[in-house]
Amino acid sequence: MNNLYKIKRNSVFKKVYSKGKYFAEKYLVLYILRNDEQYSIVGYSVSKKVGNAVVRNRIKRLMKENFRKIFDDIKPGYYLVFTARVGSSDASYYDIERCMINAIKRAKLFK
Repeated sequence: MNNLYKIKRNSVFKKVYSKGKYFAEKYLVLYILRNDEQYSIVGYSVSKKVGNAVVRNRIKRLMKENFRKIFDDIKPGYYLVFTARVGSSDASYYDIERCMINAIKRAKLFK
C-alpha cells in the first residue's frame, strides 16, 4: 500500500472522529467518513492505555497487514480509521483479521 493512501494529519483524524460513523468490534473500532477522492485513505490509532510501545507497534503492524490484504476489495472514496481497543494487546493476527472484516462488512464498504 502506498503512502498516498495513509492519513497523516491530526486534523483529518479529528474530523473523522467527530463527523464520521463508527463500528465497534471486540478488539478495534472502525471510523468512516466520505471523502471526495477516488480512493480510500486509511489511518491507524493505538492509545497508550493498550500497552507499551512494543505492544502498540505490534498491534499497528497487525492492523496494517490485515488491511493490506483486503485494500483492493474496499469501496473508494472513504476515510477509514482503525482504533485499537484496550483488550487488543492479547489479540492474535486472526482475531484482528476477523474484527476488521466484520467491521468493514457492517459498514458495507466491500465492493
